Amino acid sequence: MGGGGAGARKVARAMMDELMGKDRNKPLSERRRRRNHFSDDDYCKYYLSGFCPYMLFTNTKSDLGQCNLNHSDMMREMWEKLSDGERASYRYEDDFQVFLEDIVRGIELRISKRKEKSQADLNHLPPPDPEMVQQKAVLETEIEKNTEEMDNLNDEGRFEEAKAMMMKIESLQQEVKRKTREIENKRTLETGKVLGVCDICGVLIGVGDEQADARHLVGKQHLGYEQIRNKLKELRETQERRRELRKQFREKQMANEKKETGSAKDEDADREARRDQKREAQSSKDYDRYRY
Repeated sequence: MGGGGAGARKVARAMMDELMGKDRNKPLSERRRRRNHFSDDDYCKYYLSGFCPYMLFTNTKSDLGQCNLNHSDMMREMWEKLSDGERASYRYEDDFQVFLEDIVRGIELRISKRKEKSQADLNHLPPPDPEMVQQKAVLETEIEKNTEEMDNLNDEGRFEEAKAMMMKIESLQQEVKRKTREIENKRTLETGKVLGVCDICGVLIGVGDEQADARHLVGKQHLGYEQIRNKLKELRETQERRRELRKQFREKQMANEKKETGSAKDEDADREARRDQKREAQSSKDYDRYRY
């Protein structure tokens, strides 16, 4: 009971911090004069750049731990209002990419080790049923034949027929997948369950176990690693553009600073010229007064 109340107070306190600042209870003279900003150390920069990976795998075997920074939608909105060049200048997305690269490198290593173990188990299975293998080969040959025919139809401009052929090919591909599962199911029937490895999240799945495969595809680990891989792909593709935007933004800043410096110098020169004119006018008056 007390734990729930403490959690609710913590959430309320975080909301008040975001809205009014952490110094809201201090005397007015001691409060910060500046508003909260997304660049403050207590805001999660990964969350600004898309999502915080620490939030994806809570209570799973892939749990990354807890992120102690604030995940503020208000700060993200402020961040998203910046120009592309200004966002690139902060390098938050570059740091995010480095972190995601580390995560993917770790899961790829885990997948590799698990696949070695899975392959060793598969090597001890009896060979696949020759008749079923032949059935699968017939389907694959038909796919190749239909693919070639579809390409010819496209070349001839017969796009509707090519589209129908594509649907037929997709249906055949599904049949190949089903036949592959049937082959593996028969191989493992006598020896027991053999675990396969998901190429996305590294989760172990019984070979040929369609229900387990379907469940794992909507599981927290699979969805989390899928999100990480998709985001990393996006960041890799935009890395060069971010570098160019950062360069352009820096050059624009330098040009503006140079312009402002030049304007300030011109203003100083104008002020000095006016002072000289006043001094000359005053000197002329003094000369005329003493002359007469």
